[in-house]
Amino acid sequence: MMRRMALLDRDGTIIVEKRFLADPAGVELIPGAAAAIRRLHDAGWAVSIVTNQSGVGIGQYMLPEMHATNARVVELLAREGAVLDSVEYCPHHPQAGHPLYRRRCDCRKPRPGMGFSAARKTASTLTGCAVIGDRLVDVEMGLRLGGCGVLVLTGYGARHRLLAERRRVTPSATVPSLSEAVDWILR
Repeated sequence: MMRRMALLDRDGTIIVEKRFLADPAGVELIPGAAAAIRRLHDAGWAVSIVTNQSGVGIGQYMLPEMHATNARVVELLAREGAVLDSVEYCPHHPQAGHPLYRRRCDCRKPRPGMGFSAARKTASTLTGCAVIGDRLVDVEMGLRLGGCGVLVLTGYGARHRLLAERRRVTPSATVPSLSEAVDWILR
């Protein structure tokens, strides 16, 4: 039996939002994030990060800095007993930046490419998947994958909660943080 998949946004969901973070020393876990990820694993879910990293595409930082930052996130989570099954990223930007990264792709949220990649790498199913994040693109990705899209109010979540009504995007749930999102999913 394949495990179900939880796809988590990085910035503003697992770690404190710091616009265009490219310094591993700046990584700070949101309180309760590691425990929430542990609970998902204990319940049999595969857990992956899915993160748009347009800072690479527009030249704010390079891939090595992004990889080092992701490695720091993985390290800090592991210190608290939380394991990630994969880390997926999209370095592209559809309109700006370096020509190598300036394109419309299938991996940039809300498109489903990172979800498909994570499912392949972890031998998991996207049936009944959950995408959790602080932006509407996270919610939309979950809905496009046929699962749920949970909006957390950390990071940019409060602002995106207000945008949801105007953009007619309805999150499956809106909760204060990743911890409450996991509570909601596991119910």
